[in-house]
Amino acid sequence: MKIKDNTIFCSVASFRDKICNDTLKSIYENARYPKNVYVGICQQNKEEDNDCKINFEDNPNVRIIRIPHYEARGPVLARYLCASLWDGEEYFLQIDSHMKFVKDWDIICIDAIKELKKIGVKKPVISYYPREYTDIENMTEKDKHMVPRICKSFFNSRDMISYLGPEILDTKDQFYQVPFVTGGFFFCESKFLQEVPYDPNLPYLFVGEEILHSIRFYTNGWDIYSPKENIVFHYYTRKDEPKVWTDNKDYKDSDALEKVKYYIKFVNDDSKLSPSMKINLDKYGLGQERSLDDFYNFAGIDVENKKVTKNFCRENNEATEEDITKSNEKNWVVEGFKILNKK
Repeated sequence: MKIKDNTIFCSVASFRDKICNDTLKSIYENARYPKNVYVGICQQNKEEDNDCKINFEDNPNVRIIRIPHYEARGPVLARYLCASLWDGEEYFLQIDSHMKFVKDWDIICIDAIKELKKIGVKKPVISYYPREYTDIENMTEKDKHMVPRICKSFFNSRDMISYLGPEILDTKDQFYQVPFVTGGFFFCESKFLQEVPYDPNLPYLFVGEEILHSIRFYTNGWDIYSPKENIVFHYYTRKDEPKVWTDNKDYKDSDALEKVKYYIKFVNDDSKLSPSMKINLDKYGLGQERSLDDFYNFAGIDVENKKVTKNFCRENNEATEEDITKSNEKNWVVEGFKILNKK
């Protein structure tokens, strides 16, 4: 397939999201070159829900797959379907369907990749947990570089690796390498689709999606960086909005979670996997450029003792004793210690 230079494909997975259309407007109103931006939406709605493509029906750059909400199987399948709409755009952006963009976000993202490649990063990825949706209303020029960074991961009560909430830090106009890619925002060259293809067979997976994607990126030679300036803003929690786990009576993530644990070597073999989870295991596994142990060493993840010894918001990425204690949810004893509720 011929690559379309300087174009961006934006993947938007949406589940009954009433502000998905606002996100679409923000994408195009704030792009410097909107004609170079293509959007692929997987919309999972009830009949009475607002369609994401309102007022964009005649825009050939906006592609959409519509499926009934009761057929939704979580974010990973939706992102797989979004990616099926990619048509040779040079760059790939993955976001959630409830976000606002800064002015010229398209140029900021492309320039970030070019700058990182110029200093020798062969396959850079920009990813982070964006600031809160309402923060954009009061942003000043001096806030431009006050950007969230994912500091560290932890073992949750199901013995799966998740991320602690980010800290907002002054980037000093510099990128910062981290081990973590997020589901709600990453930007890179679209060639990753050939190396790290989306797995359509991880039903209802939420916690586990991001760490598996991080490891697959890393073992395929991709390096992840926090951006040096704010690019998008995210509507977190959405407390009263419909969720796939409340709308679908068949919701169950345990099969997918076991599959993730197999990939990241938390279990020794595939004996606990259901037959459906064994389909195409090799196709959606890890890369060969770097090892799984390389990733765990870089991220400071001690799988055997279930603790994390690095904090990427501290000097030299060194975790404190308190950080290490809090890296296993079963050890949490500090009242009020919270993680970011992303969904």
